[in-house]
Amino acid sequence: MKKERYSSYCAYIIAIVLMINCRTAWLSIPNLSSKLNIVSYFLLFFVSLLLIGINFSTIKNIKKIIITSIILLLYFFIYLAFKPVEVDQNIKLLLVLLITLWLVQIKGISLPLILEDYSNIIVLVATVSIIMWVLVSILKIITPTSLVPFDWTSSNGFYTFIPTYRYIYFETQNTSVPLLGNVIRNTSIFTEAPMASLNFSLALLIKIFFKGKNIYSKVILIVAILSTFATTGYILLILIFLIKWLDSDKRYLAYKLIFLIPIGIVAIIGIKLLINQRLVYGTESSSLRLDDYRVGFITFLQNPILGTGLGNSESLIKNMDNWRVYLTGLSNSISIIFAQGGLYVGLVYIYAFIKGFFFSFKYKSIDAFMLVLGTLYLFVTTIFPFQYLLFVLLILFTNFDLYLQKDELSKEKVE
Repeated sequence: MKKERYSSYCAYIIAIVLMINCRTAWLSIPNLSSKLNIVSYFLLFFVSLLLIGINFSTIKNIKKIIITSIILLLYFFIYLAFKPVEVDQNIKLLLVLLITLWLVQIKGISLPLILEDYSNIIVLVATVSIIMWVLVSILKIITPTSLVPFDWTSSNGFYTFIPTYRYIYFETQNTSVPLLGNVIRNTSIFTEAPMASLNFSLALLIKIFFKGKNIYSKVILIVAILSTFATTGYILLILIFLIKWLDSDKRYLAYKLIFLIPIGIVAIIGIKLLINQRLVYGTESSSLRLDDYRVGFITFLQNPILGTGLGNSESLIKNMDNWRVYLTGLSNSISIIFAQGGLYVGLVYIYAFIKGFFFSFKYKSIDAFMLVLGTLYLFVTTIFPFQYLLFVLLILFTNFDLYLQKDELSKEKVE
């Protein structure tokens, strides 16, 4: 009993670190970011070792994991030998990747324990954010307690200042919505609406994978996604509902596929309207997002095998047009991975996604398929290329059989 309790404590600490690392506004507050980065990294490292130690006897295929760890270590050390860019930072990320490989082996109910705890924490964050969004940003019953410097949108070293309510809720963006006018977006504790939507969306995909009833959690996460007004989140919700609808009552699948044509047309029109809304009314330009892919592709072609080096942002900035002089940040992960890491690093990411799809088809798991597809979609449209949470998901996809075999065996027993 003590073992489970201590494992739970450790897993929740690691889950909090995963959340903090995944674009929280705290990491963009100059006086706070460096200290929080150091503390969260060492917490992740030492608490992970403790969690692995507590559960070491339950980890299967130790020999396989050790061999995989050595292969990953050698593979990326060879890369760093040829592309010694941001070496210290990349070695830290490599250590996180190796730790993640072991953490994924520690099971919860349906998924790795740390992922289940991460989703629980995000449900709590989403609940608080909805309440604060209504009271602070919409009804303005509660006023922000202070303004804090914020370097996520800084330009030439000049920080912007954003309203916060005791650091548990930040107002970082607003948008103009037809009929509603100017609306402050729910960015919760994250740097911007797409980043809040990213965390809410991943938590929703994880909750969908859970076996059992958790309607409250799913509803809260859906409402939280809607309150961000992030196009990426809206499109993901459409995909989830379509896939779930097609999967329900398979006796009528043929009719549904026929009916899917007009639904698909309506969905495409709806997505187009959402994108046009962001272009006309939004704070971010759709043309800027499209240009990010162009810049990434051009940079990739200059060094297609090894890329320009992980962390080499200057190589991407050099390929940007003059009109982007103050808009040098990118908005998606795939451009950064292939531009900076080339095929050498990029194919590792692609391999993980392919393995995830392979296992989801092999074990006929629609929930696993949605988790892989949803993560891939967010990887292509949102920027979180080196976040610890993405590492956990990619490692999970390569080890999905650990979790899907159990479902297959239970089905056979029922039959």
